[in-house]
Amino acid sequence: MGGNRIGARAATIILVTAVVLLSGQGAPMSLAGIVTDVSALLPVGPVPKPPYLAPAALPPFGTIVTRISGDPGTPIAPAAAGSWQWGADARHHYSTDEAWNADQTLIAMDQPGGTPSLLFLDGSSYLPAASQCANYDRRDDRWHPTQPSVRINADGILLEWFDVVQCRQVRSWTLPIPVSFLGLTNGNASADGRFVALADQAGNMFVVDMQADLIGPIASYAYNGWAATGMGMSASGKYVWVHYSGDYNRIFDVNPLTLALTPHPESGPICHGAAADGFVYDVAHQDVGQNPFDNNEDVMVGQEHCGNAGQIVNGQLLGHVIMVRLRDGAIMSLTDPTNEAYAYHVSLRATRRPGWAYVSYYEGQDGRRFNQEVIAVPLDGSKTVERWAHLHTDTTNCYRCEAHPVPSGDGLRLIFASTWSLDCDGGCGTQDIRQDYVVDRRP
Repeated sequence: MGGNRIGARAATIILVTAVVLLSGQGAPMSLAGIVTDVSALLPVGPVPKPPYLAPAALPPFGTIVTRISGDPGTPIAPAAAGSWQWGADARHHYSTDEAWNADQTLIAMDQPGGTPSLLFLDGSSYLPAASQCANYDRRDDRWHPTQPSVRINADGILLEWFDVVQCRQVRSWTLPIPVSFLGLTNGNASADGRFVALADQAGNMFVVDMQADLIGPIASYAYNGWAATGMGMSASGKYVWVHYSGDYNRIFDVNPLTLALTPHPESGPICHGAAADGFVYDVAHQDVGQNPFDNNEDVMVGQEHCGNAGQIVNGQLLGHVIMVRLRDGAIMSLTDPTNEAYAYHVSLRATRRPGWAYVSYYEGQDGRRFNQEVIAVPLDGSKTVERWAHLHTDTTNCYRCEAHPVPSGDGLRLIFASTWSLDCDGGCGTQDIRQDYVVDRRP
């Protein structure tokens, strides 16, 4: 299969079809009282690090922020015979992995080096509630999208549903080949929790219908020797996406009867790969969901990665946050590039508040809009925003210091990790300590 390498400038992009995306079905409604000024520069003031479990109203947003990770070395209460202790790295997993369970009664938190290494917090009070079950062989797991106490767990030849409240395996499947964790460590199930895509590092992949107990035939994702770094299901279950190193994304059709996978021919603008082989516009740190403003089409939203921010592509000025429609590869810019900071991670996990993407921005961009902020943008192309909080985290050469914000399922709260070592005043943190914070926009 031949690659199709295209330069970074818009003038050199292959423009296959005009971009026509939305059909104008309603308008997004912002949360009451939230800052929606899209053009204002909101300087990051020196803000003290919030104490553990002490909600604080932080300027300039007026949002309520609560630190939900305790200080390293202190006991975790309720402790099991005094053995539970907070580690220096106590935070959620990633932007595309929902931290809250299906009914938002629990939050999953990793703390490598702490005791226990997997901790479940109460979803409202943020008090520690439970640890990893002793009989749970945790590999790479996610909350089931609809079953509150179930984690979907995969690696090797094991795929299972495990109830982490009752400490029992609910269902399991023996896989045809040993897989590399859940979607190469960066996967997701369909929005209903029915389908999951799994793969090994040798270029083999397949889909499991966990409702019908059906495992599809093995297909190849190999392409030009590119290394795949993640794969997963579209929200509807109609497509599988594969993300290659370099931030190239490829879409496969899922046969609804056999689960066979075939490349989905695209017709939108691309920068790498070939449209006939399923490649779409390059976006990084992306997530997938459905767009209620476009008949619930499957979409992918991520950081613009063709190098065209500030350029005109197919008649539209591109910002740093791009939406790709999976059916045809059509793209839409969700932000205005005028004095816009560089976008970082994107989450579409607010499945009960559909139509909103939650986006973090890099630090160190003083004088630019959204510098070290997390915002929410609607998928209707209006380029309106909700401005949630400053992140105060120093990500320099530190992956676990990255904020990786992810909203709750109802979209009214947001969890992010931070060192709280940037623009801080008194009692500041360091990169050695990474902790979770929750922004609360509930009435």
